[in-house]
Amino acid sequence: MRLLGNRRTVKRYFAMLSMPVLVAGTVYGLGMDSPALAATVPTATVPSLSTCAWVLAGVSPTVALTAANPYAGASDLLTGTDAATAMFVSGDGTQGTPCSWFSGTPAGATITISVANNSSFTAVPTGLGYSFTVSSPLTYAPNSVGAGCPAATGGTSYTTRNMYGAANTGGAAVIYNKVGVNTTSSCTFAPTYSSLIPAGLTAGGTSTVLTGSSVTTTMSLT
Repeated sequence: MRLLGNRRTVKRYFAMLSMPVLVAGTVYGLGMDSPALAATVPTATVPSLSTCAWVLAGVSPTVALTAANPYAGASDLLTGTDAATAMFVSGDGTQGTPCSWFSGTPAGATITISVANNSSFTAVPTGLGYSFTVSSPLTYAPNSVGAGCPAATGGTSYTTRNMYGAANTGGAAVIYNKVGVNTTSSCTFAPTYSSLIPAGLTAGGTSTVLTGSSVTTTMSLT
């Protein structure tokens, strides 16, 4: 009877030893049928650049034109320059911010500057208002064209253009084409606008405010 009791005790002892025991994050496998297992999950934080995009910035909502002389019935020149306008590639809308086109094809960009048909200067008080015509257009002249801008394309870029928007001609356009794009592409320009007040008008007071039709600057991807 005593011997039998000892055998049962021994079996219980070995049964306990064959159970896996987890202590303080370490896996112990005791016994032939209990291998030790542990899993590791690799993790990484990878910084990356923002995706490149074209940005149009610096287009002034108004441009003040100044008369060469007080109007006295003879034609007179109005002229004024816009602040620097820029088109550039950026990752966050700020010029010079690094970015990447990743696996995509870098996009080019085109700037078109135009006026609508039947554009004009309205006057307050009335008298000096006039429509833009062949003889009295709204003239656009390139000014301070940046080194990052491409060479003129087809003889139409970066040249003085008359934008009078007469109904029979449509709005004349000035085009900037930006090609050969990389992650730091940019083009800056500061256009000068001018117009010739026709002779023979009658001023409505000692000071007249002229307000022109909108000049639209449009950026399109190519």
